[in-house]
Amino acid sequence: MTNPTFRLLLFPALAAPLAAEELRPLSTDRPDTTESAYTVDAGHFQFEMEAIAWTRDGDEDSVSLGELNAKYGLNPCTDLQVVIPFYTHEDSGAEGFGDIEIRLKRNLWGNDESSTALAVMPYLKLPTAHSDLGNGKLEGGIIVPLAFEGPGEWSCAVMTQLDIAEDSDGSGYHAVSLNSATASHAITDKMAAFFELVGIFSADSDDHTEAYFNTGCTYALDSTTQLDGGVRLGLTDASADVTPFLGLSKKF
Repeated sequence: MTNPTFRLLLFPALAAPLAAEELRPLSTDRPDTTESAYTVDAGHFQFEMEAIAWTRDGDEDSVSLGELNAKYGLNPCTDLQVVIPFYTHEDSGAEGFGDIEIRLKRNLWGNDESSTALAVMPYLKLPTAHSDLGNGKLEGGIIVPLAFEGPGEWSCAVMTQLDIAEDSDGSGYHAVSLNSATASHAITDKMAAFFELVGIFSADSDDHTEAYFNTGCTYALDSTTQLDGGVRLGLTDASADVTPFLGLSKKF
């Protein structure tokens, strides 16, 4: 007979969900670029959606609708995520479904009560995009977010991400690094504001660096539901000029 503890490790999704009073506070990977260092509670789902985002880059516009990050807590420190970009339309004429990402987040410490929290999240990008929205290649990387308490009741986090992406001419692969830092502070019991800097370096680009200043607000409808809105502002010529967005997150 299989040991019950061993069976739970093999099939963590079969564990009974935590009771409502045992749930950790809602922590989302959006609306900033910096991912959360915390995982979804075992046996619970969490859905995070960028309902709409409009991007202006020079004379080119694009609109995305319904990019969903669907998460499930596998055990007390691990969750599985599927990022599904349902629809994008670009001025170039490209439109439709985007590339799906499969991500596995593992919290290394601080998931419950701690002044810091660290996680690692490897991911794969699947070539599912319609028309010219993707490059048709399997790509991936690893994301490492660190959360910590800042002074004056600011909540802070930094993140490093390393990706392996196809070269623009299709001849091979190159590294892309993303680094970000974010800070948020409560405005009221339900509302908070965040401010973030993001830098992206690609070894395949003549103009190597993208940089963004992102800001916005979150609003808690209740302990498991959050609205958000904000804007991403490009700081270099290689960056998209501006992207306002609206989003919604819910834990079940």
